[in-house]
Amino acid sequence: MREKMSVLMCGVFLCYFIGFVGAELHDECECGIEASSNPLHRNPWTVLLEFYRRGQLTEFRCGGTLIDRQHILTAAHCIKKIKYHRLLVRVGDYNLDAEEDCIGDVCNDVPVWRAVTQAVPHPGQDREHDVAVLRLNKPVPCTDYIRPVCLPSGTANESLTFTAAGWGEDVVTGRYSDVKKSISLPFLPYYVCQNLYKHDVIPKQAICAGGEKGVDTCRGDSGGPLTAQLDHVELYGVTSLGPTVCGREGEPAIYTSVFDHLVWIKEVVGLT
Repeated sequence: MREKMSVLMCGVFLCYFIGFVGAELHDECECGIEASSNPLHRNPWTVLLEFYRRGQLTEFRCGGTLIDRQHILTAAHCIKKIKYHRLLVRVGDYNLDAEEDCIGDVCNDVPVWRAVTQAVPHPGQDREHDVAVLRLNKPVPCTDYIRPVCLPSGTANESLTFTAAGWGEDVVTGRYSDVKKSISLPFLPYYVCQNLYKHDVIPKQAICAGGEKGVDTCRGDSGGPLTAQLDHVELYGVTSLGPTVCGREGEPAIYTSVFDHLVWIKEVVGLT
């Protein structure tokens, strides 16, 4: 459920935090490591949100990112605009329709479900600060298929190539994907992005990425990760907004900047 682009209101909230915080969050399970290039091992921090009403699964059209073994980062609009009575997080899955995932000589473990005991959206307006922290009822295991990502060690810049992941709509077929997708997206400077969206104001604390024909996040990818490979994989963005039609050339998507919200994230998680 990546939101469609409409008029965005630009906020003035800026958080400054210097230093690599990944080690603080993941001392018991090393963050930002993929066991291999096999698709089953890729993006082991990407999770799926399952929304229940009156005991029935109503939809799972948002993703999230494991930032430690008991906390998920997602988009605020996912938990504020979807009506639900109970929220579960599915961790460690690849093919949503398969009882067992096997690619080559690698077979996935059984997925893990955890209940969300607390959902904390950022107090700012959704489109200015479209980020939320979910607290799970108990920690998830640390395996080759389930592992937290590292938080960013710096701001996004042109030297980075991003990876986005999720089970959202395929930009060609328009259908939600059964398997966890992974795509590469280029970084775009803020002034370039703002020029492309002349009638909308892009939040300063956002990251623009993409703009290549047929390669894009789309509805259903909201809340999922935008990562970059450094020494470890680091989480730079949360999938937030995009054009009405996904995958158009010259129309990048908008991702909430994790670095600009680190102070608030640390407060919610309990590291301050």
